[in-house]
Amino acid sequence: MTKVRMNPIVSKDLKVTSRSMKFSWSLFAYEGVLTIAFLLTMLANNTSVRYSGPNNTQIYRNYSAFFPTVGVFQLVIIGLIVPIITATSISGEREKKTMDVLLTTSINTSSIIIGKLASAVIRVMIYVFASVPLMAVSFIIGGQRWSTLIEYIILAFIYAIFSGSIGIFCSSVCKKTITAVVLSYVIYFGIYAVTYVPSLVHAMTRGDSDGLLFTMSLELINPVHTFIIFFTDRLSNISLGQLMSVGSFWKWLYSTNVWLTISVFVQLGIAALFVMFSSKRLKPGEK
Repeated sequence: MTKVRMNPIVSKDLKVTSRSMKFSWSLFAYEGVLTIAFLLTMLANNTSVRYSGPNNTQIYRNYSAFFPTVGVFQLVIIGLIVPIITATSISGEREKKTMDVLLTTSINTSSIIIGKLASAVIRVMIYVFASVPLMAVSFIIGGQRWSTLIEYIILAFIYAIFSGSIGIFCSSVCKKTITAVVLSYVIYFGIYAVTYVPSLVHAMTRGDSDGLLFTMSLELINPVHTFIIFFTDRLSNISLGQLMSVGSFWKWLYSTNVWLTISVFVQLGIAALFVMFSSKRLKPGEK
């Protein structure tokens, strides 16, 4: 039977993380915040029952709002934590003077980059899976479809890869950790905010269809837009295209999974490019 060999970088980082009380306490604090949010939701539902009567089915519908609340909160956490974890991975090794030693081992540069990225993604996904029991309330009581939860976990996983690849790239380019973290957030701001600027200009100027194709294609690289489409379609049963003044083709793209699928592959492709550029930046003896 063939034994699957784990990436040594992932194995080392996960062992260090599992033995760290800092990570354990941070996970405990994260669960505590989610528990408080859950209790506040219960309190709000109980209050609504007092005024509307015990037979009101609205109490069950209110629980469905807990899923997007926790889901968005987790995405914010991913966006804040992943840059710090990944942007310190390579530059931190340089500052500790251990990068040259790591590069002289049998591990190639691609395995180092992928291992650093994978260990960061795994740590982030632990937070996501830790919140699944609480989010499940929206599906057991709130009537949400379980497939929506699975889709959300997959999208969160891809989002962690996309965010982590940017942090890894900045860490391989910058010599200092602080510079890498700042550059990561600058790139994030450019992707999350600046990609919406052409759409706003197009909407205000009422441009032609060619301009619409360019602006909406640019939003494919924006994970925020991807999750807006996901939550709008899955929770309200109304696609984003129905809420916008766009043509029938665009309404069809938004009302199906075509746009989500394309955006996922585009973001994975961009992440692969960042990983490739990062591995080329690692050279023995480079300060």
